[in-house]
Amino acid sequence: MEKVPSIRITQCNQAPINLRGSYILYWMTSFRRTGYNYALQRAVEWAEELNRPLLVLEALRFDYPWANERIHAFILQGMRDNLEGFRRNGVTYYPYVEKGKGEGKGLLKALSGSACLVVTDHFPCFFIPRMLKRAQEILGVRLEQVDSNGILPLRLLEKAPEKAYRFRRICHERLLEYLWERPLADPLKGRALPRGAKIPEEVVNRWPALEEGELKSPVKILREIGLNQKASISPMKGGRREGLRQLEEFLRNRLFRYGERDNPDSGVESGLSPYLHFGHLSAHEVVGKVLRVGNWEADQVNLHKKGKNIG
Repeated sequence: MEKVPSIRITQCNQAPINLRGSYILYWMTSFRRTGYNYALQRAVEWAEELNRPLLVLEALRFDYPWANERIHAFILQGMRDNLEGFRRNGVTYYPYVEKGKGEGKGLLKALSGSACLVVTDHFPCFFIPRMLKRAQEILGVRLEQVDSNGILPLRLLEKAPEKAYRFRRICHERLLEYLWERPLADPLKGRALPRGAKIPEEVVNRWPALEEGELKSPVKILREIGLNQKASISPMKGGRREGLRQLEEFLRNRLFRYGERDNPDSGVESGLSPYLHFGHLSAHEVVGKVLRVGNWEADQVNLHKKGKNIG
């Protein structure tokens, strides 16, 4: 199995690996997908190395900034797809949704008590860094964060460029170095991982995971939750399956007119923004498919010569 590049892995604490742990815990916070996901790939590496089952925790807070029914529904539809994807590969998936403020407090720590280590997503925006900082303080096992955000690794830069033109210059200088380096399309494919991560009964009783029937009816869940903001649910469905469908439709019908998008009436926009934003699609897979459709991937030498036109 191809290894996750070390530049994308950061050890967040000095706690040890618990070799007596029952499973590897992947705490999915931002890359909410089963494919093209370096963080999931890293968790699979550990599961193979330590010969332990993989447990995936995907949680949804009640009170994140601007929480509303539209965003909740989009994420819940992605959880439904993840449930099917992980079950197909024999991985234990734990979708948890808070139905009131603070109900999920303590869940991560409780699950980590039976884990060898915890792998999570490296996403330096929104409330995620604060949440990670708190996790560093409370977890008694090793915590790693893995960068699966985009083509260029975050750690390539010591700090964010102050000006956009400086970032564009870095892209032009370093893009081709990383353009062909991608996470596995399906990090679970062909993996003979132990199955059946055993979650402590007291955890299941206190923080019950959503069941398949509940995930098939997001509207019912939203009524039970009773969010303060009632933004209407979008007709655009969330989830990896729908994101992939949108991607294929864009590649087939609009990619070669994408340069016309400055005209708001052109109808050539990709439609992929929400799927990238909520982690249902990966920038790596979008770029990879665009290169293949344009036949640029067939000749990397020619692409290198055209490097000035990439950015």
